[in-house]
Amino acid sequence: MHMSLRSFSFLILSLISVGGAAQTDSLNAAPWLNREFRYWQGDPMMHGPNGECIAGFTDEERRMSFFSDGRYQEIIFEDRGSATLRIWQPGDCEPLQGDTAAVLSGTWTWANDTISVTVERTAQYALEDVLDQYLKRDMDRPFVMPMRPTHVCNTERERRFWFEGDRLEEAVRTWH
Repeated sequence: MHMSLRSFSFLILSLISVGGAAQTDSLNAAPWLNREFRYWQGDPMMHGPNGECIAGFTDEERRMSFFSDGRYQEIIFEDRGSATLRIWQPGDCEPLQGDTAAVLSGTWTWANDTISVTVERTAQYALEDVLDQYLKRDMDRPFVMPMRPTHVCNTERERRFWFEGDRLEEAVRTWH
């Protein structure tokens, strides 16, 4: 069966994800640190009537981490197969042609049961370039791309998150 780059990258990212080590001090014990939150939307892989695998399709995949030094990073893997879904929201980034990934970076603060994020930069890259670096990253700090982005754009500067059970909520998404 032919597996597209999109399906392959989703499979690799799903298999590679590893949680960070637990810390002992109170700040590092916060439920949003040393953890990667995921948001995914699309058609999952299914099994056909004869047991064959039918490849799924990823419309949107996001990975987000909060680091103990107050930095935030979110990676958005875009599948260009969905013409109607605008995954760059919040923000005003136009997608690149072909498979694309965006690296959002900024800072976070915690007050009144809410994580406030200030997005400082959104940089877009070819998907393959980000995957190569993402798979080699250190989970305890944001990864840095060794090349210049293809495009940098403005995004919504402030975002708010809160917990409901073990899920992280945002006005437009539920993160797991």
